[in-house]
Amino acid sequence: MAKQKIEGKVVIITGSSMGIGKATAKLIGNKEGKIVLNGRTESRLQEAHQELQALGYEVLSVPADIATIDGANELIDKAVQHFGKIDILINNAGMSSRGYFEELEPQVFEQMMNINFLGCLYPTKAALPYLAQSQGSVVFISSVAGIRGLPETSLYCASKMALTSMAESLRVELSDKNIHVGIVYVGITENDPGKKVINKDGSYLLLQDRQHRKTQTPQQVAHEIIRLIERRKFKKILSVLGKLNALANVLFPRVVDKILIRSKDKIRQMNT
Repeated sequence: MAKQKIEGKVVIITGSSMGIGKATAKLIGNKEGKIVLNGRTESRLQEAHQELQALGYEVLSVPADIATIDGANELIDKAVQHFGKIDILINNAGMSSRGYFEELEPQVFEQMMNINFLGCLYPTKAALPYLAQSQGSVVFISSVAGIRGLPETSLYCASKMALTSMAESLRVELSDKNIHVGIVYVGITENDPGKKVINKDGSYLLLQDRQHRKTQTPQQVAHEIIRLIERRKFKKILSVLGKLNALANVLFPRVVDKILIRSKDKIRQMNT
């Protein structure tokens, strides 16, 4: 496939009022792309909109819950009404969870799958006719936790792992339409103040600061996402640690099991 330029392209980014999503939007604006921001918190989304607009970028913001069919359709419809087309959809919206599986309330099952899985499927389904017209891209933002299941985040891992199968299926199904399908596995990334995770009872917890851990910046992650889109590549695992984890899980799965069993209490403590 030929290299895809961002200039002039209409790019929808779900979950883009902060973090990786906002950093990706800025990079797209810097490359003269047209940005469609999305988030559920209207005040935070408006702040991001004003910040990007002040930089001279062409931007539309659509507050909508894309974990619902109506919300996803609203996002896609408003993007097309405003810009006339869609070239790239980046399914970035997502949320992590905390707690061992046996401790989780059943409502957490639905919360995680709605946000992390259906929140990618609904916008993708709605956008496909327009992506076929533009022969554009649909990208799923997964996690290294979607490569290997980890303790304390079982539902998060499962929801992110589901994106791999979806991306693999779509890549084959959409090949005759020349729609590029990609998936990015993100490692531990610096979080913005105010970022939350879902607790075992379904309530929201503020995510602890990650400065004491080896992290990537949202800007570094955004660069890799755009690079994958421009090169129309299928898969990208970020960070050396993420690549090593993926390789070890294939070559030495029992060793990885033993390491995780020995360190599960430490992992649990780090997340409290």
